[in-house]
Amino acid sequence: MQDVEAGALLGGRYRLDRHSHIGRSGLLLWRATDEILERPVAVHLLEGLTKAQAKELTAAAARAGAVPEARWVRVLDVGTEDVERRQRVWIINEWVDGQSLTALLRREPLKPAVATELITSCAEAVVAAEAAGARHGALHPDEVLLPVDGAARLTGLELHHALAVATGRDEPGYDDTRGLGALLFAAVTGRWPLPGWSGLPAVSRGDGYHPRQQRGSVGRDLDDITARALLGQFPDASALATALATLPSQPPLPPVEDVDEPRYRAVRRAAWWVVPPVLVTAIGIAGWVTGRDLGQVPGADRTSASTFRQPSHHSHRGGNRLVWSTPPGITSFDPAGDGSEDPGGVGLAIDDDPTTAWTTDTYHGSRNFGGLKPGVGLLLDLGRPKRVSAARLLLSAAGADIELRAGDAPPQQASDLAVVGTAAGAAQSSRLTLKAPTTARYWLLWITSLPKTGSDDYSLGVDEIALLS
Repeated sequence: MQDVEAGALLGGRYRLDRHSHIGRSGLLLWRATDEILERPVAVHLLEGLTKAQAKELTAAAARAGAVPEARWVRVLDVGTEDVERRQRVWIINEWVDGQSLTALLRREPLKPAVATELITSCAEAVVAAEAAGARHGALHPDEVLLPVDGAARLTGLELHHALAVATGRDEPGYDDTRGLGALLFAAVTGRWPLPGWSGLPAVSRGDGYHPRQQRGSVGRDLDDITARALLGQFPDASALATALATLPSQPPLPPVEDVDEPRYRAVRRAAWWVVPPVLVTAIGIAGWVTGRDLGQVPGADRTSASTFRQPSHHSHRGGNRLVWSTPPGITSFDPAGDGSEDPGGVGLAIDDDPTTAWTTDTYHGSRNFGGLKPGVGLLLDLGRPKRVSAARLLLSAAGADIELRAGDAPPQQASDLAVVGTAAGAAQSSRLTLKAPTTARYWLLWITSLPKTGSDDYSLGVDEIALLS
């Protein structure tokens, strides 16, 4: 979609502001503005379709829009355009401010009673969709959004099945009732038991059906219901919801922020720009150890792209300045995997707040992504070519091998962009000076090996990346 850029207007109404995710199927997710109603919206874009494929997608959007259930993210509009004798489809959804269930579970699993409350709500939403003749087709924790001040919302209704039909790719192979069972398993263990999605670590022990084998604090009744759902022993979501209603449940507590936390964040943000790297690390180390290692980073830090603070146009030591005054487009880049890692957290790497981070998945067995892929990264789109002479990185841990790559066309593989700088065994706070000042539009922070984070676990968080003139 090289001709679709920030500022483009769809249907004479929806102005594209920034894209936040590129899926394996080629589907783009943009944050946009409805210029008539002056509100943010989410836009899904897919192009290169035949008229039959476009018809399937628009029909799916219509089916999703007809479901009268507030827990599904609403479809607001849909349209098509001719692009070089093919079809482009755009689907407009309401924009939801909130973190994904994935982001929450990467910190720690939920208490069983809270998980029961959450998945019961999801099951009731699926029941309403089934009653209206609609399905999801690929439920997983990225599809569950958790607004700060409201009930959980599910997204992607009808879209995944329609995309599979339109693009000819395989569907995950499980129905929505099994998907709900997998959500329940993930909610109480932090691990994902089904194939086709890798946003959380895989099951590490047990048969993959009984969460009690993974986490001993899970009660036997919850363990039994979860296993029955994953084994396809409930006829539909309604039967599962009825079973869940017999278990103890508890709504999550509202987030409480320490009164000193805003002051701490402000000091650390300032330190990121004006204090030497060693002191930056020292200022943050207490919060990092207690928050990241123990899995208790405050929930407000893991919000969706719509709530990120805007980067300031800071001066930097040595006269360098940020090359952007408003946030660039940023997406996770995982061409050898499922297309993305932590897509809901990408903006945390450029939110001018080093207390938040985009994180890779956790890999096992080796620092080279468990032998599964050559790397993952973050792709920045500056909107137009800009001259860069250095980059500043603040990472969750030292020891990663990193390349900075650049070019003027959106890449399909990392090798499509030229290497302009490297850091082997990068320090937690690093300044990466380019081999020569480079002018380019697309910049890829490409991670080729990970630091060790556990006995056999490897992962990396990118707290901040800044490109400097």
